[in-house]
Amino acid sequence: MQINIRTAFDSFRALRESNAYYVDKTGILEEYLGRRFDKAILFARPRRFGKTLTMTMIRDFLDVRQDSKDIFEGLAVMDYPDIVNAYMNQYPVIFLSLKDIFGIDFKQIVGNFRIAVSELCKHFDELTESEKVDRDDKELFLSLKRQSADEVNTIAALSLLSRMLRMHYGKPVFIIIDEYDVPMAKALGTSYYDKVRDMIEHMLSYVCKTNDNVKAVILSGCLYTVKNSAYTGVNNIRPYTVLSSVYASAIGFTDKDVRKLLEEAGLFSWYKTISEWYDGYLFGRIQMYCPWDVLSFVQSVMEGSYSSAMGPKSYWVNTSETPLEIIHGFLGKTPGAVESLEQLLAGKTIFCTVNDHIPYYKIHESGDNLWSILLETGYLTKAVTEEMPIMPLRIPNKEIREVFREEVWGYFKDKADNAFVRDLISALWGGEIDKAQDALNQILEATLSFYHEYHEYSYHLILDGFFTGLGYRVQSELETGYGRSDLIILDPARSRSLILELKHVKNESDMAEGLKEAFSQMVQKKYMSQLTYEGYKDQLQYGIAFCGKKAVIGAGKA
Repeated sequence: MQINIRTAFDSFRALRESNAYYVDKTGILEEYLGRRFDKAILFARPRRFGKTLTMTMIRDFLDVRQDSKDIFEGLAVMDYPDIVNAYMNQYPVIFLSLKDIFGIDFKQIVGNFRIAVSELCKHFDELTESEKVDRDDKELFLSLKRQSADEVNTIAALSLLSRMLRMHYGKPVFIIIDEYDVPMAKALGTSYYDKVRDMIEHMLSYVCKTNDNVKAVILSGCLYTVKNSAYTGVNNIRPYTVLSSVYASAIGFTDKDVRKLLEEAGLFSWYKTISEWYDGYLFGRIQMYCPWDVLSFVQSVMEGSYSSAMGPKSYWVNTSETPLEIIHGFLGKTPGAVESLEQLLAGKTIFCTVNDHIPYYKIHESGDNLWSILLETGYLTKAVTEEMPIMPLRIPNKEIREVFREEVWGYFKDKADNAFVRDLISALWGGEIDKAQDALNQILEATLSFYHEYHEYSYHLILDGFFTGLGYRVQSELETGYGRSDLIILDPARSRSLILELKHVKNESDMAEGLKEAFSQMVQKKYMSQLTYEGYKDQLQYGIAFCGKKAVIGAGKA
């Protein structure tokens, strides 16, 4: 079956009118409006999980100025006539996105906010002609539209608009603010962060506190970062984070959603690959996938751009730079962070006390805050379905593992001379053991200075990062032959491969024995058998023994 996959749409109406494939998430309307109504709520989810599409869907359902029956036809919410009759196109709606509210200083940020408010006002020209709206309010509205209002009135603009819309339509207003925390995330680490945070919290306080003009405020973002603010209205927000069992499946793809998509696309044979790469999140108690990744992968297969030689891509990379900056900022600075990262990359869990309402400015206060933020932003997930005082966390899937590996590579790349890295890689491919060993020892001397102690996976992580960063396909601890090899490096274009078996010893006198053990393991476990089956003609095997900042390399027999 041919289906129309589109990944660029974040407007519900545009998606539906283009006849693009839509995974029905309209059940959230019945759950929220019918059973769980709150005056101020936040849906906190990682980037690219469909928050904006969900927010525009809620807007298009409620907006009194639209006729939305056609775009909701056949969707789940239409099975609830009481909700449809009471809410569909029955309320004025203010929709504001803060995704572009950032800049090089606070003045530019306020300027961008003025532009956003001005554009918002242009959608409500009917208010200037309304006989029900106060004349003074009209004058202030026009100054906002012309970007001539002062900073105080610009920040309070949503309060003014809600009052004018209530007067004009005779009904309280739904206010939807998408990506509400982006200005704070972008300002993190700058001298003007406090001013940005104060601006956002002040804006929210105007509409989240008791306000008869407002029916409800619905926010979307990555973090619940405004709790315990001096602005009392902000404390009324009820958050639904990745830890919440309520609304757990409302944003993102469930396993059922993915299976249905693949069946309708005639691509169910790809289910295992998609599951390994893009599944693994636990929201509340429900297994979830990232929609952006799943749709991008399916689209690549359908349009013929998927490369079996390259394998699945990390589509999520670079969709948000803030969490990556957080990771980079902790490497080598926070005690235990690198060791915990090693555990995660080895497929193991780490344990921390999770806080799901950390303000951005407290991110760097502790290691637990780091892991909590990475949980909220999608780089980690729970390893258990239930909440616990001390939560086990893990990397959700192969894609995010690649993201971490690339970030670690970026960190090491800054510390090691690239000439040594190139010498190491070239020598290994060329069978020049002495040259490879000299280069590796130079690299270890430059990169291992921040470790309190050394583990086998410390070295594993460095080599993995170097090869990954240079574009090779790296298979880490993959089952092959009769065991699991440490690292397999693939160069499909040249039909060549490297197998690296690593051993860590406590004393330099034991390094020769470590090499012997590595060679024996490669032979007994027949690591080369899978590569031979896959058609790799040029196969090289190396054992590497490590002790502190020293390494010895030996060549195994193919």
